[in-house]
Amino acid sequence: MDRTPHQIVNPLSLAEPVGFSHALLVTPGRTVHVGGQVARRPDGGVVGDTVVQQFDQALANMVEALRSAGAEPVHVVNMCVYTTVVSAYRVNLATLGSVYRRHMGRYYPPMAVVGVTGLLDADALVELVCTAVIPRGEDTDLLEAAEAQELVEEVEGSLAPNPFVVPDRA
Repeated sequence: MDRTPHQIVNPLSLAEPVGFSHALLVTPGRTVHVGGQVARRPDGGVVGDTVVQQFDQALANMVEALRSAGAEPVHVVNMCVYTTVVSAYRVNLATLGSVYRRHMGRYYPPMAVVGVTGLLDADALVELVCTAVIPRGEDTDLLEAAEAQELVEEVEGSLAPNPFVVPDRA
């Protein structure tokens, strides 16, 4: 699917958007919220030392989360990029655009890039959040609950212990 089922709205009275849309009229359907995705590998480690490398992995993770929920990149109705290195993000816009198109195609939903002083994961330079809407009537490839649970258990078994969980000291 190369085109979004949603209607992009870019008023002529606003500056032409580059790499995003001003607004989107969403087709009714099921909503998918993707929580903050950083450049984390399945083993829990953060990949990449640059904003481009981390954006690439974080975007791949976001697309994987979307697809696991039965959505595709063209179903994204908004996206926010949080970064601790806005100046590096600006300098690398052309490269970041190429990375974006490799994962998302030439579909640009409403989006924002927000500079922040830090992210929860101290090694992360970038974190992505998005919302997607799967239009009614579109077939989805959602995993059966048992299959999904098996995959979660398999992945969880291979991950490093969660650094954010404080052990119970009974």
